[in-house]
Amino acid sequence: QPPQPPQPPSPSSGGKEGSTKAQRKVAQAGQQERGRGEAPRHGVSSPPVPAAAAPNVAPPPLPPMRTSKLHDEIFAFAQASITRGEAAHAEVQGILASLRALVSSRWPQATVELYGSRATGLSLASSDVDVTLLGVPCGAGREAVGGALKELHALMEGQPWVASQKLVLSARIPVLKVATPSSIPIDITISDSAQHTGLLARDLVLGYLSEAPQLTPLVLVLKSFLRELGLNDPYTGGMSSYSLVVLLWLFVCESAHRGYNTTDLGYQLLGFFSMFLYRFDSQVTHVDDPLSPMITAPGEPRENIMHSCYQIGRVCRTFHRALQLLSPETPEWDDPATPLLPRLFSEASSANRATQTEATATTPPPAAARTPPSSGGSSAAASAPPPDSAAASAIASVVEELTAEVEAQSTAEAAAAPPVPPAAKGETPSAEDAKPLAPSPPPPPSPPPPLSP
Repeated sequence: QPPQPPQPPSPSSGGKEGSTKAQRKVAQAGQQERGRGEAPRHGVSSPPVPAAAAPNVAPPPLPPMRTSKLHDEIFAFAQASITRGEAAHAEVQGILASLRALVSSRWPQATVELYGSRATGLSLASSDVDVTLLGVPCGAGREAVGGALKELHALMEGQPWVASQKLVLSARIPVLKVATPSSIPIDITISDSAQHTGLLARDLVLGYLSEAPQLTPLVLVLKSFLRELGLNDPYTGGMSSYSLVVLLWLFVCESAHRGYNTTDLGYQLLGFFSMFLYRFDSQVTHVDDPLSPMITAPGEPRENIMHSCYQIGRVCRTFHRALQLLSPETPEWDDPATPLLPRLFSEASSANRATQTEATATTPPPAAARTPPSSGGSSAAASAPPPDSAAASAIASVVEELTAEVEAQSTAEAAAAPPVPPAAKGETPSAEDAKPLAPSPPPPPSPPPPLSP
């Protein structure tokens, strides 16, 4: 006889075995019906599979992210720049210790604080040491601060780590400029009012770097590039390091907000060039200082951190030329034998230097950007290092080596191949490089979003 279907136990029987078997068969039937696309009958669904019964299978590993060649070069450049700066770190720390002892001997309650690029890790080998004194009982006002700096000037006479000193009392923030025997420039100020925002800027930049670590290599490359061209000093109409960091931070935040990739340094550099040209070729030259008060008088804009950059035209032409040299459409983009950063430093700088004399002569600085004469009869800009000497110490040794390789390779190719006109090569003749470039740069493959004015 065929087997009879099991009878469900009566509620009074209390049998657990029959009840368990019946429930298991109903669940299996529901699973088979769902596998055929049918709804389970009897209104009973299968219980979820316990986590312990699930197979322990690890998900497949994600493929490694492929970065651009320019990304690797920027990262290597930043590492070489940081390594080269570590050589002077011990000397800077020794200078600070000597300065603290000297200041404490005159003002026991005063402290010495380091700010600027030496405090944020964004310094180059030739960067100056920015120091401010807190707690100096000199009172407020320019004359009181100037008197305290004169006392410090007298105390530092004859110190072995002081090669020269110069007081600049007519600047917006009076400063004592010191040079060491090893040519490390030191700027000493006294923080006596809200105008001195050096420490606030230091903390702000450190916060930026903690949230976006990719800013460090980008800032180091751009600072070195602008220093090579003599466009890094706000006293001569260039871009300050602070404004560069703020603009890069705004660009990275806007890119991340709109879903763009912010991990590849190569594409980030190209996107920043495009954003900069969008803003400043369109004459949108106001950039709010994050440290200025949020609430101002009606109709009054906040402080513009680009107000002293009267050579903005040269900066735009340089960035435009950099976009042309580093475009992913060029054959050198994926060629491992042709580095890109040395090409950026050598060709863009030589093309822009052809117009440097004419641009400087025909574009006088505005009155607000001119540096007033100091107490010694010279301007504060005169104490800044000349562009050529600063450039010699700014370019990293790794870039010099790569540049030598590029020049050797170009020489070998030129000797082996017949001369080709520049137009046939797809390059711009050197005579054309001196002309103003078109205001619309070629966008990168993933064009960055423009920042809100």
